[in-house]
Amino acid sequence: MVVEHAYITVVTGQETEFEAAFAKAEPVLAGAAGCRDTALFRDVERPGGYLLRVTWDRLEDHLEVFPTSPAGQEFAAQVAGFFAGAPEVRHFAADAVTA
Repeated sequence: MVVEHAYITVVTGQETEFEAAFAKAEPVLAGAAGCRDTALFRDVERPGGYLLRVTWDRLEDHLEVFPTSPAGQEFAAQVAGFFAGAPEVRHFAADAVTA
């Protein structure tokens, strides 16, 4: 498994609308092939900043399958319009280095 961390910056003043749109779109993401878990966190230091954490079965499920799938296209259509720029995305091993 891999854990995606996507840092998202939302257009100033659209945070409430983004959160509402994400709440509606989250079931689409959660139901995508290979998706195990999702969570969205507000940045407490930067207004309009969010961390989206998604656990995937495989890296390919996120990078190859999801973007072109109906779920990927629907999720993007619902939330991407709120982004101030491209999210910064990193992928991590799901197993912690230390227990």
